[in-house]
Amino acid sequence: MIIAGLFVLTIIAPLNAQAASSAPPSELMPSTNDDFWIKVPAPVAIDWQQEGSCRYDYTDYRTFTDYKNCIFNSLEHSDNLQSRKWGLSDRVIREKDTIYINTPNHKQSLVFKDYLEPFEEEYRAHYQLQDYDKSHHLLQLLRTMYETQSTIIIDLNTGHWQEVYATDLQFSDDRTHVVGFNGRQGTTQDIIIWERQKDSNDGRYTTVFSSNELYEQQYDDSKKHEVYEARDINWTADNKINVDFFYRINPTDTVAFRARYIYATDDKEGSWQRVLPNSNIND
Repeated sequence: MIIAGLFVLTIIAPLNAQAASSAPPSELMPSTNDDFWIKVPAPVAIDWQQEGSCRYDYTDYRTFTDYKNCIFNSLEHSDNLQSRKWGLSDRVIREKDTIYINTPNHKQSLVFKDYLEPFEEEYRAHYQLQDYDKSHHLLQLLRTMYETQSTIIIDLNTGHWQEVYATDLQFSDDRTHVVGFNGRQGTTQDIIIWERQKDSNDGRYTTVFSSNELYEQQYDDSKKHEVYEARDINWTADNKINVDFFYRINPTDTVAFRARYIYATDDKEGSWQRVLPNSNIND
């Protein structure tokens, strides 16, 4: 598998009050009213040469075909293993560079084919099994392209599918909305919210809200913090979302700062907007 990045950050527990009191000045931190410090494990360097993995640089291989075979064999093994774990091995199958998905009442399988070309990095793309919601029969594929990623949502009951240009998708409990992160790999540029179309027979979602304030926050030169790939989305109601980001001052810190962004709808207009913690959006 190809992994982009050098550190893995896992959230484990809040800091106690004494540790939190030693935090750097607040002016170095993102500005929200629902922030605090948490303890995190030290970053772990990824071993690119671990046994069974494909090397990151394809020029290390004798031919580009050897490189492709390594990538596709690796994807075939991991995707078919995941399909079996989900109980979908009779419906979702990968053969080398292609994922085949069988759906009821369709003679032809859905086909998602990878492509890799030498010296054409911007035209490469591959798919991976990402998530499966068994109760709603929704399968997600992650599509990785040059510096960007998207998610394919597939209804295994109907065969309808849709690509949304975001990752880490989270559906509201009533399934009327879905939210995700958009941006280059390793950097979040937007929080995007989609709404299910009531008059759509195939259950398609359309964009109803997008905010790039997270991107502006991460690239504000006046902020002396580093942003790491640690983030989380939680629906607290069908019309309210918490979006958390975690920051370290130094690459080896075992303390991180959580910044929370809250988005909710206005009951009067039904429009999405960012709100402050404990605020009444209708005031």
